[in-house]
Amino acid sequence: MITHHPHRPVMLALASGLMTIGLLAGCSPAAPAPSASPVASPEPTTASATPSASPTPSAPEVDPAAVAAARESLAASISSGNTAALASWATDPIRVVIAASSFSEDLSPDDAALQADYIVDLTATWDFALPEATIDQYRAGDYAAYFPADVLVGRSSTGGVVAFTLTGDHASTMFMCIDEMLLL
Repeated sequence: MITHHPHRPVMLALASGLMTIGLLAGCSPAAPAPSASPVASPEPTTASATPSASPTPSAPEVDPAAVAAARESLAASISSGNTAALASWATDPIRVVIAASSFSEDLSPDDAALQADYIVDLTATWDFALPEATIDQYRAGDYAAYFPADVLVGRSSTGGVVAFTLTGDHASTMFMCIDEMLLL
């Protein structure tokens, strides 16, 4: 004959729950007890005549000549078709973006230099002295984020556009567009 104990599963569940609560309670840190040590009361202070110098973080100084050299070298690397030269003027990594595509990746400077071949047409001439009004037209379009203040922008005689965003004296983003009409 099998004896039926209807309350046993409930008792086991209760015991199990209480054990779990007990274990968890043992894992949590106890509240700290109040300290019996006296607390020192603040003493009045007088302001000193000279404020203490505390270091303030600031952006590293960038040599304007180095920025000018970077801009000139980046423009020359595209204009001449010697895209390998731009690797020495790129951050590591550099963001490379191609308009009207899904290509937007952080690349090594050497890989970015290889990607720059996408925009270079050796039969074209390049203009890196575009009027601000032209760059403002690009800023009004879908790719405005790639034309911040102080961007270096070049346009080829065949309609390609390249834009370098500089961080200090190195390009941190290279944006390429095969046809200027995509920017207008």
